[in-house]
Amino acid sequence: MSNNSIVERKCLNCGTWNKNEDFCISCKTAISPKEIIKIEEEEKRLEETNKPKDKFEVFAEKLKEHKYFIARLTYKIGHSIGIVLAGIGAILAWVVAMINA
Repeated sequence: MSNNSIVERKCLNCGTWNKNEDFCISCKTAISPKEIIKIEEEEKRLEETNKPKDKFEVFAEKLKEHKYFIARLTYKIGHSIGIVLAGIGAILAWVVAMINA
């Protein structure tokens, strides 16, 4: 099958047959697999960005910007402890990987 071959696709929205088109000539619905995938990925991205934050994220943001110093200090200490633990975990994972190599 060459690149110059004609591909006919039937629009699932209106039933119109289209030749070598990414969108239906009648109703402008995406009919090309590439365009359908691109639209679905954009919808997933928008859904992720519009997803409400969980309660812990909201709590952490409030602590981070709290008007009282002690609350901000509590956030910074907790955040620092989390970063140190993540670093220790990364080092341990690296050591295990080197042992098994």
